[in-house]
Amino acid sequence: MQIKFDPYMLTSVISAVIYLLLTFGIAILLRKPIARVLAKALHRWRLDPERSPGGAKRFRLSDHITQLLTAVMKKPISSTSFMVLSIIVFFVVFTVSAKNLSMAISMFTAAAFSGLPYLFLRMRLERIRRKGSFEGEKLMAAFLAQYYISGANIYETIEKVIGKTESLKVTGSLLVTLLITIRNTGSPERIKGATDSFAYSIGTSWASMLAYSIRIAAISGTNVAGSLEDILSQLKDARKLAETRKRLNGESVRMAFFLTPALYVGSILVCLLNIGLRPAELLHNQFFTPEGFSLITMAVFLYFLNSVLLDVFTNKKLDY
Repeated sequence: MQIKFDPYMLTSVISAVIYLLLTFGIAILLRKPIARVLAKALHRWRLDPERSPGGAKRFRLSDHITQLLTAVMKKPISSTSFMVLSIIVFFVVFTVSAKNLSMAISMFTAAAFSGLPYLFLRMRLERIRRKGSFEGEKLMAAFLAQYYISGANIYETIEKVIGKTESLKVTGSLLVTLLITIRNTGSPERIKGATDSFAYSIGTSWASMLAYSIRIAAISGTNVAGSLEDILSQLKDARKLAETRKRLNGESVRMAFFLTPALYVGSILVCLLNIGLRPAELLHNQFFTPEGFSLITMAVFLYFLNSVLLDVFTNKKLDY
């Protein structure tokens, strides 16, 4: 198969590379002003003391992103850095899209792709939560036993649970972080923040109840044995319901992850071998025409969105 030189395609590739380099250059030069502006914007989302004038708890964007990054990443970046990264993705995709699409469609495409890093983090968080939720019954059994052995000392209880349950990969790691924080501070606010982070990382009702019990025991020394027994009892009932869910197969998930990309690769082979398109023509039609670029960007975005939704809805956490 003879491949002919395509001047238009070469010009399009060079233009795309120049736009990308220009965007990255501007982002590097203006990274500090962008970070300052973004920090001010995030600061306005922060709530003064905890509640809005109407009494309802207000949403803190920066706190939400910080919690998400802390739960997912071993060495989390700041929420400001994450937002700057999302903005860079937006401008890069917008610059490339504007070459082939209208302004409105380019803005929509860039906004969709700049949200992908957040979707990836959410998908990772849901997987961590799901794995951590299924450690609940074993964790609570060990926690309750060690609580009695330690004479209702919550700090010793957490320390012994960490040492005796090495199989608890997710909840054990979270307990280590929790113990370090609450032992190094006597501030009720910091203890509350640490227990809230623990509950958020698992995202279940039993984790929230456990976090609340730990907080009360650490701040006031209240005996929470009754609360721990209730959590363990309800988890045993939830385990029976979870066994029924395991019968559901993962065919839909496997189709979404593997069949869809395979079909796309198959369509490329059909175009090259049966229709007779040259590789240069196929590449140009796919990435350097408004129709082709719109289809490929929408397909990629919907593929990742569908993967996230399937991961969330087909894999339930162990909870009551």
